[in-house]
Amino acid sequence: MSGAAQHKCGICAIIERLAAGKSPELVAELPNSWVVLGNAQFYRGYCLLLAKRHAREPFLIPRKEALGLFDELCSVAEAIAEVTHPLKLNYECLGNQEPHVHWHIFPRYEDDPLKREPVWQRPAKERMRPLEEHDRNALMAALRAGISRRIPDAHLPGD
Repeated sequence: MSGAAQHKCGICAIIERLAAGKSPELVAELPNSWVVLGNAQFYRGYCLLLAKRHAREPFLIPRKEALGLFDELCSVAEAIAEVTHPLKLNYECLGNQEPHVHWHIFPRYEDDPLKREPVWQRPAKERMRPLEEHDRNALMAALRAGISRRIPDAHLPGD
C-alpha cells in the first residue's frame, strides 16, 4: 500500500479501508491497484481502479509500475465489458477533486438517451442509483471471476 500512510487524500483513505478489509465495495486487489464497485450504478458495472501508489500524475509513477497499472486497467475494462455487454466503455482519469491517480470505468448502453454525452451530464441524483443486493452480489461475483481469469495474481475478498 505504497503512499497511503504518507499522504492523506480521499483515495488514500479509501485504500486504507480496503487494505483493512472494511469496504464491501471491494471487487479485487491487484498488484498495482484496487478495484471497487462504484456507488452510482445507473451505469451498471461502473467501477473505479485506484492506484496503490499515491501519485498526482501517471508519469510520476515508476515506468514499470505505471505500465503494470495500465495493463490492469485494460484487463479490468475487458472483464467489465464481458459482464455488462455495453455499447462502449468510458474511461475518466481526472484528478481535479482527488489528486491521486485513479480511473472511473463506465459502461455505456444503447438505450441511454445521453450515450454520446459525458457521464457527468446526467444529473447526480439520477446517477446515484443503487443496485438491489442480489443484483449487486451477482455483478460483483461476475466481475471478480472475469478479473481473476485475466489477472491470475488478483486477490479477491475471501481468498
